[in-house]
Amino acid sequence: MPGDRDSTIVKLEFSSGVSVSPPQAFTMLKNNGVEVKEIEMLQPLAARNTYDLKFRSDAARIQGVSCLKGLEGLTVTPYDRSVVVTVLYLNFEVDQGLVARVLSQYGTVSDMRWVTYQAGELKGILNGKRQFRMVLKREIPSFRFIGGSKAHIRYFGQPRTCFKCGEEGHVSGSCPTSYSARASAEPGPEPMVEEPGSPCL
Repeated sequence: MPGDRDSTIVKLEFSSGVSVSPPQAFTMLKNNGVEVKEIEMLQPLAARNTYDLKFRSDAARIQGVSCLKGLEGLTVTPYDRSVVVTVLYLNFEVDQGLVARVLSQYGTVSDMRWVTYQAGELKGILNGKRQFRMVLKREIPSFRFIGGSKAHIRYFGQPRTCFKCGEEGHVSGSCPTSYSARASAEPGPEPMVEEPGSPCL
């Protein structure tokens, strides 16, 4: 099943009438902005002029697909269109299930985990960040109120939105919206739901 493939792999299909060799495919990738250091594998498949291209990370895959998107004569198909969404600055006691339900407004959540420190004396200790693997249906704003806390939300390729008004195109320091207008427009904290199984929104 395509969804079971490694998320860093995409399929390349060249529509050229002549055979496209691995060196030719590799040159095309380089010439169109794909960084060589981010390529881990270029594997010919049984079908003519078809390759599996494996990147070294999800971020590199997303960037590489962006470089190749729309090229004439090439079809790029990610086996996994998911992104890793990181949620920061939430109170520790806010339930993971509640966060997942809020994020599910923007797509399908397939996995979630707490992030730990990776080195030194803190290795293995939770650092408060949470990560969710999602297939997005629409973009997530840079912040959301979840369980009474204002969570900061990050993922590769995310359009940045103003932390004051929630709109794109500017940052909070240059926000043109007045304080009173922001106060009336900004959503308030969402109540915690105590009854199991109750909808959170």
